[in-house]
Amino acid sequence: MVVNGSGRASGQKAHLLLPTLKENDTHCIDFHYSLSSRDGSSPGALNVYIKVNGGSQGNPVWNASASVTEGWVKTELAISTFWPNSYQVIFETVSVQGHPGFIAVDEVRVLAHPCRKAPHFLRLQNVEVNVGQNATFQCTAGGKWSQHDQLWLQATSVCLSLSLQQWNGKDTALMVTRVVNHRRFSATVSVGDTSQRSTSRYRCVIRSDGGSGVSNYAELIVKGTANVLTAYLLKASRFSQPSFA
Repeated sequence: MVVNGSGRASGQKAHLLLPTLKENDTHCIDFHYSLSSRDGSSPGALNVYIKVNGGSQGNPVWNASASVTEGWVKTELAISTFWPNSYQVIFETVSVQGHPGFIAVDEVRVLAHPCRKAPHFLRLQNVEVNVGQNATFQCTAGGKWSQHDQLWLQATSVCLSLSLQQWNGKDTALMVTRVVNHRRFSATVSVGDTSQRSTSRYRCVIRSDGGSGVSNYAELIVKGTANVLTAYLLKASRFSQPSFA
């Protein structure tokens, strides 16, 4: 994929969609990219999205906008989505008007072994709470942790009452709370608005020097038990009020 930014309007986009993948075991996707121009300025940006089971594209899990001064840069994607679930990698270029140059992606490979630099997430577990209770996810990854790594949580929302799914665009930054050993680390975060009955999906994302790691989606299920209890207490309070007739 090569995009010539000359004469393109600012914000104009081009996409490269990989075939849908269903992988049975830990694997790695790597690719080479370049952003170059004659004057050394950046011709735009390169974003990578991971779409699961044909759902929402969501926010990027990796991006680059700095000009590559020489040759190509190798990057890895450690995607922890496995059969029977499927996913698709989408490359997106975004041009900047007045900055002619080239944005290119080459040598995209699916490798049957773990990534060497990008951390791999362990399976993210579902969380179930009642309305009003705190909800916490724990993201655990295998790989070396660096203080320069960026770790965050991405979310989609499903409203049960309307049977609609939408991407809410929310990325929640995570702090590493525990380094288990030199090859494993974990982080926890309290998430979501649990004030009403709903189901949301979350996944962990990490950006490292070598690329990005992306976990499976896990569900946050908010049950309506608290609403039933509140209604019961209100009803009971009405019957218990003294009469002044």
